[in-house]
Amino acid sequence: MPAYFDTGFSVRQPMWHGLGTILDEYPETWDDARRIAGLEWEPELRPLVEVRCGDCHRVLTADDLDLGVCGNTVPGDDGQPTTCMGTRPVIGRVDDGEQRVIRNDTGRHLGTVSGQFSLVTHAEMGEVLEALIDSDSNLKFETAGSVRDGRQVWALAYLDEPEQIAGDNSETFPFLAVLNSHDGTGAMKVVNTSVRVVCWNTYNAASMEGERTGRQYTFRHVGKVSERIEEAKAAIKGTRADHRRWVEMANRLASFRIDTAAVENFVYLTIPEPPADVTSNRVKNNIESDRATLRTIINGVQNDAHRGTALGLVEAGVEYLDHGRRFRNRGTLMNRTMLRSEPLKARIVQNALEVAGVQS
Repeated sequence: MPAYFDTGFSVRQPMWHGLGTILDEYPETWDDARRIAGLEWEPELRPLVEVRCGDCHRVLTADDLDLGVCGNTVPGDDGQPTTCMGTRPVIGRVDDGEQRVIRNDTGRHLGTVSGQFSLVTHAEMGEVLEALIDSDSNLKFETAGSVRDGRQVWALAYLDEPEQIAGDNSETFPFLAVLNSHDGTGAMKVVNTSVRVVCWNTYNAASMEGERTGRQYTFRHVGKVSERIEEAKAAIKGTRADHRRWVEMANRLASFRIDTAAVENFVYLTIPEPPADVTSNRVKNNIESDRATLRTIINGVQNDAHRGTALGLVEAGVEYLDHGRRFRNRGTLMNRTMLRSEPLKARIVQNALEVAGVQS
């Protein structure tokens, strides 16, 4: 994980990977949050250039430059292979149609992007969040940071409007997440979600309702961010309504009791059989192992009041998707729990409703 996680903070609750700064109090402003998260640097655009050896004209790597000599194998005067000891790097412009993104503090290369690529800076990320929230709202920054040496950065802030679900002593909050990429692999997105902070499980409220809600906005890396704020406001306007809708759905799910047969049905809907042409014993064993993990989580649902209900199935399903599934590395885990929305969570809700025998 250290090779993936860069810097960041969370408030009171540690992040899932155990790294970063844990704060006792919430940062008061985005400027404070940026500083603590290690995001005081900004991305910058630079011309795309290449460095060649002034003697043999080979393109030099960063390692070559660190060594101070070319090191390329070239024919000597006697025709035998020899090492080029060129120390005169020549810098040349490559293509006006592409440019580099670098960190302005370390100069590290973050990505090669098109000539039309426009940055969304860290300062603008905070401006976007503050602009999307009504002036009377109390916005608190729960976590922020960067991964992959700054190629991806995020901020998660919540509206201080907690709600409680029947039988649950913990609080659920409406959140806005800003996910930004500096390497050209994606746009900046603002999405709404609900977070049950005790378990650090995230419910994408928009995905619960399907694509039709559109409760997210994508700031593509072209043009000026400020010109699209009003458009983004319209897309995110339903955040409170979505959160209330999820609370209503959760209370409804909590009212439906389920039996052992329904639990098994839920397990098989959530982790289905592989396609007929996949007969590998390894795949089959993995599926059985994953089902066993999900059953264990269902039996150990933290909230006693929700055990044996459709909501307990949803909570167990989200726990499984966030933390119970296999992951290739800690970066994969962080991606699916924070940096990307998880569409499978919408299916978890539908599965719970189906086994409870009710219509969505």
